[in-house]
Amino acid sequence: MENLLEFFRKNFKYFLFVVLELVCIVLIYNNMSYPHFKLAKASQVITGPVYTFRHAVVRHFYYAKENEDLAEQNISLLRENSNNFFEESDTVISVFDTTSSKKKRIYDYTFAHVIHNSTYKKYNYIIIDKGQKDGITPDMAVLSSRGVVGAVSNVSENFASVIPLLHADSRLSARLPSINQIGTIVWEEGDPLHSYLVDIPQHLAVNIGDSVLTSGYSNVFPKDILIGTVSEIDNSQTSFLKIQVELATSFNNLNTVYVVKNLYKDELDTLKASFKNE
Repeated sequence: MENLLEFFRKNFKYFLFVVLELVCIVLIYNNMSYPHFKLAKASQVITGPVYTFRHAVVRHFYYAKENEDLAEQNISLLRENSNNFFEESDTVISVFDTTSSKKKRIYDYTFAHVIHNSTYKKYNYIIIDKGQKDGITPDMAVLSSRGVVGAVSNVSENFASVIPLLHADSRLSARLPSINQIGTIVWEEGDPLHSYLVDIPQHLAVNIGDSVLTSGYSNVFPKDILIGTVSEIDNSQTSFLKIQVELATSFNNLNTVYVVKNLYKDELDTLKASFKNE
């Protein structure tokens, strides 16, 4: 202890000099704008990357929860869409005619995460992290936050495979609302950004930028879900146009999807099957 005190006595003037220098630097920093600016700028070079790294680490831990919250919010919006209901009317005939109208839900939604996705094969497929135990069954529609993805193909206990629009055998009934015309969406191998709308008569006026929506004619997809927009029109064929459609869904960046259940699908399928047997 005595040696330490002796050391401070001998070097007191040096310690005092350092303290006074620090006081001077602080006074200059607080009272002169240019040194303040230069020092702050220099400190940002060091602290900037540190703050960026810290934010990235913290963000990583909160991202999964935030993503699920957003998915739940999107499901609530999808459930309230007007195309998700039909009007059920009960007319009571009495002294005064009265009509009451009820809304019946047609579709229900759940979200899932994509755990496998291919885009450049001829027969691409997607695997999601929900299956039978989550109520997923074949032929359910699959959507992204931007538009159509595809339809559920096979289901296991915990997972399901999806045939996307980017599949050589994919066929989807579509509508051009600008001319109220029905066609079919097909895909050609090698292009994850575009599909083609076919079966549109050549004499009809189709414009670049026209929206292409689901027709609602199947038991799988709700009506008026965005598929994409018209990006190119080929009228070289004899009877029908070949219309290139820029897909709304970005298949190369697919993370969260929404699986759609038609609550009346079994009933509708039974009716359709009865016509096949006639």
